[in-house]
Amino acid sequence: MDQDLFDRRQAIERERVGDASPAGVVASDIRASWERCKGVLAGDRPNVPVDDSAVADAWRESPIRRIAPHILAQLVDSGNDAGMLTVVTDPRGRVLFGSAPRPLERPADHVGLIPGGRWDEPVAGTNGIALALVTDGPVAVFATEHWCEPVRDWVCYSAPVHDPGGAVAAVIDLSTTWDRANPLALRTVGAMARLMEIELAAATTLAPGLDLRALGRGRVTLDGLPVALGPRQVELLLVLAVAGTATLDELHALLFGDRPIAMATLRAEISHTRAALGGAIASRPYRLTVPVRVDALDVLDRLRHGDVAGAVARYDSQLLPSSDAPLIVERRYHLDVALRTALLLHGTTSELLRFAAVHPFDEEVLRRAVAVAAPADPDLPAAVAALAVATAEL
Repeated sequence: MDQDLFDRRQAIERERVGDASPAGVVASDIRASWERCKGVLAGDRPNVPVDDSAVADAWRESPIRRIAPHILAQLVDSGNDAGMLTVVTDPRGRVLFGSAPRPLERPADHVGLIPGGRWDEPVAGTNGIALALVTDGPVAVFATEHWCEPVRDWVCYSAPVHDPGGAVAAVIDLSTTWDRANPLALRTVGAMARLMEIELAAATTLAPGLDLRALGRGRVTLDGLPVALGPRQVELLLVLAVAGTATLDELHALLFGDRPIAMATLRAEISHTRAALGGAIASRPYRLTVPVRVDALDVLDRLRHGDVAGAVARYDSQLLPSSDAPLIVERRYHLDVALRTALLLHGTTSELLRFAAVHPFDEEVLRRAVAVAAPADPDLPAAVAALAVATAEL
């Protein structure tokens, strides 16, 4: 056994129980995940739930299988050569594909690293797949950095694969026993994820126009290409997308309210945004001159058509949560209330927990999540624990 790996494992175990030097060996992302898991998931929780009832259909539709199977084959070959199993998940951390070298087949089956296994953080705790979804980048989770005991003898290297619009299409993962840890595996999954993204972009024909992902930090693409804009420019685009048209005075009110922001500042923001979009903002009145799609508006449209599952699947953050623009604050509240109401009426435990991941102290939502869960529902323990944390006097 590599003494360095053994020493690292021991250092992580000491840090987990609070007996470590101030510098520590555990990365901040791992520590943050531990904090989220604390009080929600017991470390000695059994293996992850596995439900493979709809996995075959989901894998058949996966863009990784349809568009990048040759790259996946390379990843599997690399994994086999290194004694690692290969996993592909859906955008929520459910395993759709797994390929393990013979010595790892039974251990992988034992912990649930097989099709149908759930590896999102609320269910499986700190692990590579969950952390790749949370951080939106390549990660490694080594041995006792895992929250749950059954996987503390594993090391996982994971990376998200994004579609051309920037949303997560899948997570790819290489995993093996902790004593076979190899930092090259992290570079491998990162590089393979980028190659898959290139294939997805080449094979996907996006409708021309502007795509605005406003749930979260805010990302903009124009005709499939990313546009670098600051937070205020993203706010401006969202206001125009929602309002349709606006005069300069109306834009100022919708963006700044009563704040003493000079009109010259707003004109400069409009000019900068217009230039970045190749002139796609007209004036008198101000309006967008290209088709625009907004993820937040898509959530509302799905709710109007009764598609609660599709709406909550798109909702992973509030509408530009750091923005204090009056129109955006109002639209944020409208979206949250509309989705919350639909979920309280029709949501499953899993869907209610997805909303609660954004609103962790909404007791009514968590009580409903517990109430609608069947006794065998794999999400029931997470719902009960989340409700306990929300109602605890800490």
